[in-house]
Amino acid sequence: MVWKHQLIGFSGIFSNVSPASVKVTVGSQVWVEDPDEAWLDGEVVEANGQEIKVNCQTKTVVAKVNAVHPKDPEFPELGVDDMTKLAYLHEPGVLLNLKARYNANEIYTYTGNILIAVNPFKRLPHLYGNEIMEQYKGTDFGELSPHPFAVADSAYRKMINEGVSQAILVSGESGAGKTESTKMLMQYLAYMGGKAESEGRSVEQQVLESNPVLEAFGNAKTVRNNNSSRFGKFVEIQFNHMGRISGAAIRTYLLERSRVCQVSDPERNYHCFYMLCAAPEQETERYQLGKPSTFHYLNQSNCHALDAIDDSKEYLATRKAMDVVGISPEEQDAIFRVVAAILHLGNIEFAKSEESDGAEPKDDKSRFHLKVAAKLFMCDEKALENSLCNRVMVTRGESITKPLDPGSAALSRDALAKIVYSKLFDWLVTKINNSIGQDSSSKYIIGVLDIYGFESFKTNSFEQFCINLTNEKLQQHFNQHVFKMEQEEYTKEEIDWSYIEFIDNQDVLDLIEKKPGGIIALLDEACMFPRSTHDTLAEKLYQTFGSHKRFTKPKLARTDFTICHYAGDVTYQTELFLDKNKDYVVGEHQSLMNSSDCSFVSSLFPKSREESSKSSKFSSIGSQFKQQLQSLLETLNTTEPHYIRCVKPNNVLKPEIFENVNVLHQLRCGGVMEAIRISCAGYPTRKPFNEFLTRFRILAPEATERSFDEVDACKKLLARVDLKGFQIGKTKVFLRAGQMAELDAHRAEVLGHSARIIQRKVITYLSRKKYLLLQSASTEIQAFCRGHIARVQFKATRREAASVRIQKQARTYICQTAFKKLCASAISIQSGLRAMAARVEFQYRTKRKAAIIIQSQIRRCLCRRRYLRTKKAAITTQCGWRVKVAHRELRKLKMAAKETGALQDAKTKLEKEVEELTSCLELEKQMRMELEQVKTQEVEDLRSALNDMKLQLGETQVTKSEEILKLQSALQDMQLEFEELAKELEMTNDLAAENEQLKDLVSSLQRKIDESDSKYEETSKLSEERVKQEVPVIDQGVIIKLEAENQKLKALVSTLEKKIDSLDRKHDVTSSNISDQLKESASSDYEMLSNLAAENERLKALVSSLENENYENDGNDSPNEQKEGPQMLKEEILAEDFSIDDEMTNKLAAENKDLYDLVDLLERKIDETEKKYEEASKLCEERLKQVVDTEKKYEEASRLCEERLKQVVDTETKLIELKTSMQRLEEKVSDMEAEDKILRQQALRNSASRKMSPQKSLDLFVFMYLFQPVENGHHESFAPIPSRRFGAMSFRRSQIEQQPHEFVDVLLKCVSKNVGFSHGKPVAAFTIYKCLIHWKLFEAEKTSVFDRIVPIFGSAIENPEDDSNLAYWLTNTSTLLFLLQRSLKSHSTTGASPKKPPQPTSFFGRMTQGFRSPSSASLSGDVVQQVDARYPALLFKQQLTAYIETIYGIFQENVKRKLAPVLSSCIQGLKDSSHEFSAETLSAESSEQNSPEKPSEENPPEKLSEDNSSGKLSEDYLAAKPSEDNSPAKPSEENSQAKLSEVNPQAKPSAENSLAKPSEENSPTETWQDVIGLLNQLLGTLKKNYVPLFLAQKIFCQTFQDINVQLFNSLLQRECCTFIMGKKVNVWLNELESWCSQATEDFVGSSWDELKNTRQALVLLVTEQKSTITYDDLTTNLCPALSTQQLYRICTLCKIDDHEDQNVSPDVISNLKLLVTDEDEDSRSFLLDNNSSIPFAADEISNSMQEKDFTNVKPAVELADNPNFHFLKE
Repeated sequence: MVWKHQLIGFSGIFSNVSPASVKVTVGSQVWVEDPDEAWLDGEVVEANGQEIKVNCQTKTVVAKVNAVHPKDPEFPELGVDDMTKLAYLHEPGVLLNLKARYNANEIYTYTGNILIAVNPFKRLPHLYGNEIMEQYKGTDFGELSPHPFAVADSAYRKMINEGVSQAILVSGESGAGKTESTKMLMQYLAYMGGKAESEGRSVEQQVLESNPVLEAFGNAKTVRNNNSSRFGKFVEIQFNHMGRISGAAIRTYLLERSRVCQVSDPERNYHCFYMLCAAPEQETERYQLGKPSTFHYLNQSNCHALDAIDDSKEYLATRKAMDVVGISPEEQDAIFRVVAAILHLGNIEFAKSEESDGAEPKDDKSRFHLKVAAKLFMCDEKALENSLCNRVMVTRGESITKPLDPGSAALSRDALAKIVYSKLFDWLVTKINNSIGQDSSSKYIIGVLDIYGFESFKTNSFEQFCINLTNEKLQQHFNQHVFKMEQEEYTKEEIDWSYIEFIDNQDVLDLIEKKPGGIIALLDEACMFPRSTHDTLAEKLYQTFGSHKRFTKPKLARTDFTICHYAGDVTYQTELFLDKNKDYVVGEHQSLMNSSDCSFVSSLFPKSREESSKSSKFSSIGSQFKQQLQSLLETLNTTEPHYIRCVKPNNVLKPEIFENVNVLHQLRCGGVMEAIRISCAGYPTRKPFNEFLTRFRILAPEATERSFDEVDACKKLLARVDLKGFQIGKTKVFLRAGQMAELDAHRAEVLGHSARIIQRKVITYLSRKKYLLLQSASTEIQAFCRGHIARVQFKATRREAASVRIQKQARTYICQTAFKKLCASAISIQSGLRAMAARVEFQYRTKRKAAIIIQSQIRRCLCRRRYLRTKKAAITTQCGWRVKVAHRELRKLKMAAKETGALQDAKTKLEKEVEELTSCLELEKQMRMELEQVKTQEVEDLRSALNDMKLQLGETQVTKSEEILKLQSALQDMQLEFEELAKELEMTNDLAAENEQLKDLVSSLQRKIDESDSKYEETSKLSEERVKQEVPVIDQGVIIKLEAENQKLKALVSTLEKKIDSLDRKHDVTSSNISDQLKESASSDYEMLSNLAAENERLKALVSSLENENYENDGNDSPNEQKEGPQMLKEEILAEDFSIDDEMTNKLAAENKDLYDLVDLLERKIDETEKKYEEASKLCEERLKQVVDTEKKYEEASRLCEERLKQVVDTETKLIELKTSMQRLEEKVSDMEAEDKILRQQALRNSASRKMSPQKSLDLFVFMYLFQPVENGHHESFAPIPSRRFGAMSFRRSQIEQQPHEFVDVLLKCVSKNVGFSHGKPVAAFTIYKCLIHWKLFEAEKTSVFDRIVPIFGSAIENPEDDSNLAYWLTNTSTLLFLLQRSLKSHSTTGASPKKPPQPTSFFGRMTQGFRSPSSASLSGDVVQQVDARYPALLFKQQLTAYIETIYGIFQENVKRKLAPVLSSCIQGLKDSSHEFSAETLSAESSEQNSPEKPSEENPPEKLSEDNSSGKLSEDYLAAKPSEDNSPAKPSEENSQAKLSEVNPQAKPSAENSLAKPSEENSPTETWQDVIGLLNQLLGTLKKNYVPLFLAQKIFCQTFQDINVQLFNSLLQRECCTFIMGKKVNVWLNELESWCSQATEDFVGSSWDELKNTRQALVLLVTEQKSTITYDDLTTNLCPALSTQQLYRICTLCKIDDHEDQNVSPDVISNLKLLVTDEDEDSRSFLLDNNSSIPFAADEISNSMQEKDFTNVKPAVELADNPNFHFLKE
């Protein structure tokens, strides 16, 4: 068997020149195989043994002798009309002959009795018409040019003369012209046999007019053909004994039902749908139709119209054809009513019913189409809806109605549409047959078979399986017939011959249809079992045919299988085999259509006989089709076949294009080359005696002269050249393969020798004769020439003299005129330029002056606003601080009262002071409210003042002068304020003195503490030993660790004190500079006021803009105090001057706070010591007095600080530098904080009833106090102790009662499972939050519930490979953190503001923000409640944050791990496929497709085209939520996108892309689809688990970062940095961009922007004419995001030696090289690195959700009925 050689190689198989007999010499014309052009012709220039060098037109090729074919030097220019007439019958000869005839518009060629028809893709009127049919009428086959008319005439003549029925088999690929050839055959047969009449219409007319009807309902546009037949058709034309047409019958096979509901882009549905939409207006209104784009069955493809075809005219033509074939107008109306009903049926969408679990029409639009469809079907609307939404299951004795879900209802709708259309098509065929009428008494028939060609697509289903089975059958029939004709030729000539082997595909047919072990039999068997699936079918096929040589299993597929057909390997997908093979009608659809009031519709679905149906055997589409095919072949076997092979010359469906490789493949697949091979296996070269002697008489002249017998002369001639194996027939000479080439070689040698002798004699004679003629004529010519030259020179001299004079005068005039014009132009230009320059200078000065004024006013306004905000924050801070100090005093008194009764009086006194402070606080709040009212009134006054000022600014110059006087008075007031500032400077010095006193107080307190410690040292040791015995070892280790940390903090305090001393030294320098700065400020302000008076009109606009900005920035806060006119300017000037002593005030305030905190710490240590020993009672009283004194001093300092806090914000950056060292230490401690806190809790629980040693317990308390966590994620020293409430809630319990353990166990058992989501929100997180709120665990000092909840979150990372589980817990943890952030507030927080301002960076900013705008904003009381969080709750929140980051990191790493190998295989696949293209081919293709232009500022490139038909998401992934962030692309990226679009504006990752050839198994396009599949899978996982959009965007952004890094680094490799690679990656990026647009920005966010490096690199790679790119264009417009090293590497790697215009200019490369050399070594890396950090903070999660989204969340089902959890339903 040579089956594999038929598909691969084919070099030498069909040649009639065997390797042993090939004689090749220098100068021989031969054919050489070429991968691009199939075969190239050339001349042998060198022969070395078995290797020869051939010089072709485009290149020189070295090949083996046995791999070439000889070329016929006498080949006619227009070719031959019969292939058997070729001197050399091999592949290149066949291709050359077809191409020559195709270029001459001779599209038909014979190969023996086979007609080859090449589709011209254009009209050729000279080949068709009645006159042409008349020419071929009655002529012998082969007498005229090849034509389908000749084949039809031959069949007709043989039928008449021999009395045998004939068959004409038309085959070929889709788009090869089979349908048109069939039309011509039927037209000629009707012309020859058309005389009989039938009911007023001729039979031939009805036969011809049946074609438009069947084409309208059975043809559609495909990728390869605009009028592709989607069914097989065999037309039997019946003739009577007179040779007249007496009847006809049409048989159809396997209509493609699935096309009715599913259409791929850019294909179309069946033509009848578009014709009906283009029908006249009255008919479209009757059927309620519109444009095709409005119907679901038609708008799945963007192609709705065909070029040069008018659907409205085709509709009228189809109507006319229906009249001819006998379809009445009523039936036509019913037909198109059914077609319109199918269109409306497709627009019915389904949604889940609210009343039941079934489906119902989605909306009013769907119900409208349902109503119209029912009206057109003439059936009940409700019955139609029930048949689509329900399914009746018949059981014994009863029937059960089962509702269908929306997806199943849609499938039921499509099933109804397909069966209705199939029944309609069958009715049309039956109607046509009945109308035409079949003649049962007919004597002969001529059958015309028009059937689909061999098909192999990317996805091959059951239809392709049946189509290819048909072609296998027909190929076997064709091979047998060709073999038979070859043997008949040998028998006719009476030569000796032996049996010739030919390809037999019987094994493929046995594999498919053999019983009982064939594929169809196994498919039918699987359809009989209800539980069978395509998986079980595929497994059965693998087990049965695993060892079959024609059956293979693809490597990367689970349910696919591959069959080795005669035309190539085809891989079939078994997913829909079972459904498409079952031939049944849904009972509900059957009964519904049968009950229609329309007789036509009811006739399509006749009532079935239940008894017969029950007793009937199982029937399948495959078995029926096999039976039909067997019947067809039986019919063909009874006829004499005639073959027409249709060939498609190119895949672009355009004329004048002949692709050698494509045509050769079709000839091989169609059996033409196999027929030639069979001929070559015998005697492929045959010549009549006279032609043979005429051509080769020169080899033996004496043999032909002595004898006049042609047979003897041929024998003598062949004996002379010593040929063996030839045969002499009756009329021809039969030669073996290669013998004709050997005869030509001998003939060429004889002719060459004779030609050389003749050339030598002729050249000698001609040269002598030419010399004598030249000698005689030269003398006369010389004399004549000399005279003529003298006359010409004389005339030239005269003309030259005259021209010189004329030129002089003309130049004088021209120069004079030009000079005058130039002078006039210069004067005009100079005057214009000077005027323009003056205007520009004037505008510049005006704008600059105005800008200075505007800037000064804005700065003053900003300073004033900052001052007012700081003042408000300071007041709030003071109130909180005073309450905190009162709380501390009350706590100390209470603790002292528990130990001794002596402190009871002090407690009472302190409580009274607290009450007084509380009343003061209430009084202050009342005053603040009054102040707000006053400020509001002032704002109203200011607004009226502003309006008055706007009116005043429009008055005359007199009003302006009055305002200047007011400004001058304001300046005098400002000088008075300067004097007040001097007084404040003195107060600052007093404050510094108070700082020194506070330092002394601290040192005295420290000394007293040291004395107290030494006094009770022995008692402390005894207490320590007792505590060691009582407290576990783990507590002792914790305390030791805390002591060490305490020592470190003490050292830190000393360091800060040193820094404060250094700041005091700077205070003197600051004070000395204040007066100078005040003077300078006064002089500058005076100048500013003068400028302000000159630009009053601009001040008007400035005031208005500042007022608007003030209201926008402050929100609901009261607006800043303003004064009209000069008064406002005065206050702003003062506010700017007050900022001069910010540094000094900041030092004093910070020093006061630090010292006071240190004093407070020492006081608490003293109080703890006094509680343990009664001897310290007196010392405690002294400390309390000192505290009161210190507090009074602090209050005095605080009053001074209140006046200066308005300057604090401006100096926040200096405070940050002061606390840098402390923050570093806090960062080290924060890592150990969680562990220390947990150990401390355990220690407290184990020793709740024990007492700790004084020093140890004090250190532990101090450590907790200093490092209490705050909610914004930072640890601040000296954090306030949780405050206590006064009044009715004056005392809070230390912890809430612990909830019953069984409730917690029930909760944990429930939420540890996947309890799903409610309204898109996680039920587990919501349930945990509601329980914790209800049990008040956030306010508990101690609880173990949080420790039991945390391990549940740890279960998410136990199985890190389960992405769905990780996404589920990521949603729950992030949602729970959001609820905690919105609910928990710091224990010292007393209020909240409705709007959260920007986060400040300094200590004072955060402190004031804690009172002004805490983290828990104003929330809805129905869902989220604010609570005072204790330490366990805050620790639980930190642990939750850590779990979120851990789960996110694992999830992102999984995505990266899955994506990396797929991208690597994509890149590797592109590398492999890139080697198949040459630089010349690439240049030619790119120059045809692209026309890039250099981008410029005047003409920016267009935006990247988004026309991409691939990479579409499925409907499951298209449900998107509203997006909150729309970030526009950067200008540089838009330029890059535009450039990329300019280079390849219509790049599509489709199978038609000419840049990439699909590989045999795993093409790069399929691998790129795997990347899209991974992204789809990721998107589905996130949507399934309702991951917040914020986190989903972060995941996709980081995923696209990884893709960008891998693609960009790959493009910087030498083998990838090519034009081809860039275009291929560009194709996929277009597909990826389409995916992003379909996935919506809600989920992908700005992920597309992460690919900017790769996109800009591709712009440079695929740009044509790179030599025109300048350095500025490269770095500014094309690739602004790429570094110099990256640009230099790309420019040097993509260099092409043969195409200088496609390389970057050397100047640009040299500039880049200089920049690369000048940069540091650290920046030499041109590769990108992956960023594995967490791209978000915990606080960002709080801003990504809304608390109102949780209003409808339902609790877990397990807890809904539990009475202990009834609060979850509230």
